[in-house]
Amino acid sequence: MKTSDLEKELKLSKHTIRYYEKEGLVTPQRDSNGYRNYSDEDIQTLKLVKFLRGLDISIDDVKAIINGELDFHECLKINQIHLEHQLESLKEVKKTIDNYHDKDLPLIPALANIEVDVKNWKLGYQKTTSAVSLGRKLTKAWAKRQLVVAAFSSAILSVVFTLWMSKVIPLIWVRILLLLVLFIVLLILMIATAFRQSFAAMTDNCLDQSVEFLSEGIRYYQFNGLVANLKYFLAVLVDKDKDIMKFYRYEDITKVCIYTNLKYMNIGAPIAYEVYESDFEFHFRDGKKFYFFWPMTLDDDSRYIAAILEAKVPYIEDKDNILYAMKNGINITDYMLHKD
Repeated sequence: MKTSDLEKELKLSKHTIRYYEKEGLVTPQRDSNGYRNYSDEDIQTLKLVKFLRGLDISIDDVKAIINGELDFHECLKINQIHLEHQLESLKEVKKTIDNYHDKDLPLIPALANIEVDVKNWKLGYQKTTSAVSLGRKLTKAWAKRQLVVAAFSSAILSVVFTLWMSKVIPLIWVRILLLLVLFIVLLILMIATAFRQSFAAMTDNCLDQSVEFLSEGIRYYQFNGLVANLKYFLAVLVDKDKDIMKFYRYEDITKVCIYTNLKYMNIGAPIAYEVYESDFEFHFRDGKKFYFFWPMTLDDDSRYIAAILEAKVPYIEDKDNILYAMKNGINITDYMLHKD
């Protein structure tokens, strides 16, 4: 069989056939015109070679199998172990790729030194988005949950107050009207004030504020009063929150100040204990500022935030060197208590 016919028969390129010939797997005869002529034995050998190569068996092992120097099933067992290791490695690579892609991180050298450490936090301490952030961004899912909680709380308070006023207001239709008005007013107030119905240890005092660190810059929401926060809440529900949030490119951030404060807390304990918290103040090229009081950070976000700030912001005011603790995953309170 001529080379051209062999290409069609086996769906192998001329280059591949020549390569297998060079490796000594087949030795075609030459006709009077010098053209290669492959025998039936050559064809069967090439079919076997193609099959074995399709199993990701190296060319050296293919030659050993065909020459009877290596057992086929023993080779498969070795390859199986090798492929399992490759699959595990590829899973880790995919996990890393997914992580960086989902977080929309900027490309900075420090990424190579950050170990991913995702924690399974209890309810009240869970991230709402995959983006690296200070605070927890309000999402549609979280807004709906807040709406349900606020509606339930408003309904309970409205019913209790209406029942209490029943002696003063004997008319049923007036009571119903009062109930509806109270429910609507309380619901609006709870949403506008970013009300949280949770245990004290889970209270989120960020007033729906958040700062997301993205590939090109930061996107943040700043609480600017009840009416503005109500508008933001409604915008989140209809996927228009980006129209209200502010976006600054990293080159437009002139300075970031980190202030560390000592507080005393007694949540879950009879005696108050010391807690250090850090506030962040962002200064922008257009003269605007954003002061973020005691933002929550979850998972490995602190490490990423510290690395991004050091790489992207020209001036950082950090007298207590909090970024060092953040980069190394050290609890701020532990760091401040033992840094001296």
